[in-house]
Amino acid sequence: MRNNILAACLTLISITIGYGSQPEAHGIRPNTATRPGANEFQTETGWIKFTSPEGRFAVLLPHEPKFETVAASETSGITNYRYSDLESGYGFICEYFDVESTGADLQRFLDLTRDGILRGAGATKMGEEKISLNSYPGRELLMAFTVNEGTEITALTRIYLVDKRLYSLTFLHVKSMDATLASDIAKKFFASFELKPAQ
Repeated sequence: MRNNILAACLTLISITIGYGSQPEAHGIRPNTATRPGANEFQTETGWIKFTSPEGRFAVLLPHEPKFETVAASETSGITNYRYSDLESGYGFICEYFDVESTGADLQRFLDLTRDGILRGAGATKMGEEKISLNSYPGRELLMAFTVNEGTEITALTRIYLVDKRLYSLTFLHVKSMDATLASDIAKKFFASFELKPAQ
């Protein structure tokens, strides 16, 4: 089971690794606008409420996210569903996948998930906190890593274990982004996340 968990964790950070190999394709690049106003933090009215009926969640984002499915591998047997909205210098990633079993110790499962994310991203852990959402256990993880031959990235990820479904929400940005601005964007993004009942 440990190998399955770690393999699943690697899918959570696969898009992060992609920033290093194809920065222009993924949109995280400092000081380059891809759409009008992309470098500006949008007001409350500028963001949209995105709902995923299949994922059973809703969240506020600046734009409609791109959806992609990462097919199950032979080792993990887990399919990852990812929504991403990548702006100029920052981005948002919402992911989920279902697992057959978490084991009896949910905190241990979250520990393994955290370790897999850090190892897969080659990131340095800057902070960690136990969190919850509607009584479901989770973790908040602050990470730092370098891509594109020196571009420093800061990422804040929240993971929640909802029964046998794991949600991962990430806000990442270039380190040079104004700290107050980054904090405001992160708060808005994470506070907007809500679970939806199955339809």
